[in-house]
Amino acid sequence: MDRSGYLMDDLAGTPPPSPFYEPRDSNSRPGVPVPDLWEVEDTPDPDFSSARVLLPPERGEIGGEGASNDPERESLRAELSSEGIAPSVPDEAPTSRRWRAELDRKGKNCPCSTTQICLVVCLVVVLCVVISVVTWLYMTGRLFGRKGIFSNKDTGEAQLYLLGQDRAERTKAYCLDGSRPGYYFIPGTGSGRNKWRVHLDGGGSCDDLAECYSRSLTDNGSTRRLRTRDTFGGFLSSNQDENPDFFNWNLVYIHYCDGACFTSNRPDPVTQKGKTLYFRGQAILDAVLDEVNDVRGMSNATTVILSGNSAGGIAVYRQADHVRSKLPRTVRYMALPSSGLMVWDMDDKAAEAFKRRAAMHGMLDGPDHPACLQAFPGDPWKCLLPQFAAPYVTSAMFVLNAAYDSWALNNILRLDCKPRRCSGSDQRALLRYQAEVIGVTASLGSGQGAFIPSCDDHSIIGTPDYSQIKIGGKTAAGAFSDWFFRRTVNSSRYIDGMTCCNPTC
Repeated sequence: MDRSGYLMDDLAGTPPPSPFYEPRDSNSRPGVPVPDLWEVEDTPDPDFSSARVLLPPERGEIGGEGASNDPERESLRAELSSEGIAPSVPDEAPTSRRWRAELDRKGKNCPCSTTQICLVVCLVVVLCVVISVVTWLYMTGRLFGRKGIFSNKDTGEAQLYLLGQDRAERTKAYCLDGSRPGYYFIPGTGSGRNKWRVHLDGGGSCDDLAECYSRSLTDNGSTRRLRTRDTFGGFLSSNQDENPDFFNWNLVYIHYCDGACFTSNRPDPVTQKGKTLYFRGQAILDAVLDEVNDVRGMSNATTVILSGNSAGGIAVYRQADHVRSKLPRTVRYMALPSSGLMVWDMDDKAAEAFKRRAAMHGMLDGPDHPACLQAFPGDPWKCLLPQFAAPYVTSAMFVLNAAYDSWALNNILRLDCKPRRCSGSDQRALLRYQAEVIGVTASLGSGQGAFIPSCDDHSIIGTPDYSQIKIGGKTAAGAFSDWFFRRTVNSSRYIDGMTCCNPTC
């Protein structure tokens, strides 16, 4: 403590002020006591006219010294009062220590409280969880899939039917996840009552157990979340304007859920991450066809067209002759594979990958292809691929495929450009692939038809493209109908030239 009564601790080391000082220049008002800077409250007044003087504390208040009536203090108070200056007690004005503490608090400390920080962290965690859940729901088809949360489950002409429980158990026909396979059905009317369209759904494949496990959690490996009704377009449409030649035929749309193009045929299930997986695509196809024969009336069919898209299109090349064998010989039967003619570069690495995939799914234990197997006696797995199997299909067949199939460009050629914008080596790869696709169609039997536009399409058969893309003025719908009803005068093969791209794509 110093003589003025201030504790040096209180002043945080600042020297005690003197209550008065003489004016330093002529602009200062004489006789007005001016406190040192540490005593002045925050004020914009440069001449301290509104400043308050901080009186020393009474001696009796500090360490018990002095008395409450301090003559020195009272004298100072009286003198200040006579000058019109109102003195302040210590608690009314900031001290140097309080001022510094406040600055430190504003400059260094976080303005958020611990509660606020915790709340923000919790909100971020909740947001991340919500995003993860929504992403998972979307990827597994639970949002907008055929039986998604936001799908309309009660619209569409096609009704979903699941394979009967007894038939499923007897044939062991199960989807990857063990659910019963299903199909959508629209009964024929009028002249189409005994005419049938049997369509094989598509949707990629799984090449190892990990992929098949993930697939089993989606609509492509299960029927647990499918919509109860659906509507289809293109060749599958029941709208006369969209599909004038086949709109009133029966439609059986077989859902794809085995992950191997309706060709897996492994007798025993496999366990992956605690989940039982079934590889029964061949059994699914046979069981559904049997049920449609027995329950839906296909046993009375006069005409049957087997179609498929993407993985379903690949299945048509493999299963066309097998399905024909299950129908009466009097039935007029034709195959319409769409977007399934993939042409892979068969180096040793690719060959080994296809062999492993075929072994895992049990695909080589499916129906035989005598002509194909005779052509490739040491490589039966080649008969699973359209580029090798197509020329050996004996059933009447019309190939519908884009020359620049978008799936092939992304997954076989791995091009980063669109066909119209490819250049250099990418353009050469694109044209080479087109030539290979055309080469496969050229090897088809004389009675087979084809429609190969130079487009980067992958779902011609079930989309408006079926009635819009043209080659030589003829749409895919018109080309197929002319071939099917034998209205074709000259060739039944419509193939774009080696230029990109068809303007009607």
